[in-house]
Amino acid sequence: MPKIMKNNASLHSKEEKPISVANLYKSSEETPTRVESNVIGPIPDWISGNLFRNGPGKFEAGDDKVGHLFDGFALMHKFEIAKGKVFYSSRYLRGEGYTKAMAQNRIVISGFGTSAVPDPCKSIFSRFFSYFQPPPASDNCNVNYMQIGEDFYALTESPRFVKVDPEVLQTEHQHDIRKYVAVHIATAHPHYGNDQTVYNMGSSYGGQSFYNIIKIPPPNPAYSGSTTDPLEKASVLCKIPASSPLHPSYFHSFAITPNYIVFVEQPLTINIFKILFARILGQNFAGCINYTPSSLAKFHVIRLKDGAILPQKFTADAFFCFHHINAFEDDGHLVVDLCAYDDTQVIFGTYMDVLKRGNLPVTNALAKRFVLPMVDGTDELSKENLVSLDYCEASSYLLEDGSIHCTPETLCQGQKVELPRINYEQYNGQKYRYFYSLSGDGPKIVKVDTVKKSFKLWEDPSCYPSEPVFVPRPGAEEEDDGVVLSSVIDLKGTGRPPFLVVLDAKTFTELARAETPADVPFGIHGIFIPK
Repeated sequence: MPKIMKNNASLHSKEEKPISVANLYKSSEETPTRVESNVIGPIPDWISGNLFRNGPGKFEAGDDKVGHLFDGFALMHKFEIAKGKVFYSSRYLRGEGYTKAMAQNRIVISGFGTSAVPDPCKSIFSRFFSYFQPPPASDNCNVNYMQIGEDFYALTESPRFVKVDPEVLQTEHQHDIRKYVAVHIATAHPHYGNDQTVYNMGSSYGGQSFYNIIKIPPPNPAYSGSTTDPLEKASVLCKIPASSPLHPSYFHSFAITPNYIVFVEQPLTINIFKILFARILGQNFAGCINYTPSSLAKFHVIRLKDGAILPQKFTADAFFCFHHINAFEDDGHLVVDLCAYDDTQVIFGTYMDVLKRGNLPVTNALAKRFVLPMVDGTDELSKENLVSLDYCEASSYLLEDGSIHCTPETLCQGQKVELPRINYEQYNGQKYRYFYSLSGDGPKIVKVDTVKKSFKLWEDPSCYPSEPVFVPRPGAEEEDDGVVLSSVIDLKGTGRPPFLVVLDAKTFTELARAETPADVPFGIHGIFIPK
């Protein structure tokens, strides 16, 4: 059994009320003028910067209701932290989907689990023919953010990026990556190279579907202030053919190391026929995907310097993954850590009709470590475990067809995890020890020690935290020398204000909380930008 150290919040509500999941999907008002938070406890003076968060904030347009938690209209949040003080502001992203929906009092663009219908004001012929057009890509960028030089973008699983002014959270311009690379969707989880090159992935569909690695070079400092779109220099580094041309894999993230990109083709597949005829069939995106637990997951390894796909095939028993934790190279092995599900209940358990029954979102993923041995397999090795790392219980065996089948190690027995974060600036793609995540065993924040296979918890029984974001202390030499920030909301309706909790990352004890006099809903992802 893992060693557990439990750190409860210092301030708990004395009023016992049942948890109300409705607070997770309650529409919120934006706070465009920043307000000062009431800080309880000392926030370290060295923390100076902005925590930006993104997520759904509004769940209806007129009488239309969104069908899935992931489809709420994007509300951008900003916590400004300096000299022990915290200021908060928020604005709705004014994308095409939002502005038209508010003007027409209806949902106009389909989402992950929400279907839009043709405009009732159109003629019957226009509405009829609109059923035979592929659904437009969403610009409801409510998942994450991306930086390219000084440019700041809101992202979702779409080729449409929305540029935002981070100072005032003002929506600026629409950008469509399809102008420069041939993709139909792109992930909301880009990676950054040491030279600030941005890497992302997107799929292209057709007679042969591909998974495309997108490379966006950093802006040239000599052209600072230029009006040129930095995305116009995007290119496709590599095109990975889908194993099933008309049923490509769905994916949400990928992993990167100094020399490789690791992409998992998982057995959650997209039905291209249903996507093309989604309007006729009345399908949203989630209705066009299918999970096949009898199929294998496949790991594709791409050489970063030239985009070459390594010929060795790596497989694993079926699993589903939203988020990679980290990956690194060690003594001829690629170590890939991710949050793995045995099924897709997390997708279908976050439909609004399921949540309205009073169910918390299902998060039953475990932190799994797969090890890909970078060796040339031979028949003589077929009965030997190819993993020679003495700290790892994962195994990989060469099969008769020449593929290597990988069986993972569970990094944290007894603790389910999701929305993982690491000390990204110093340890992404490097051998690391700690990650921070939400717990799937209740509304808690978890710190996992991947070496000792232990974990620590922080919780406030009446509250629901958001993704924990690690902020390193300037000059820190230890991996967990810093703080963890999480935006927290009340789930019991006790009248307690939402707050930003500040945890000592090393001890995982609460240092401070900043109570926010504003409407702050549950979010998905965020980034901290130091000043």
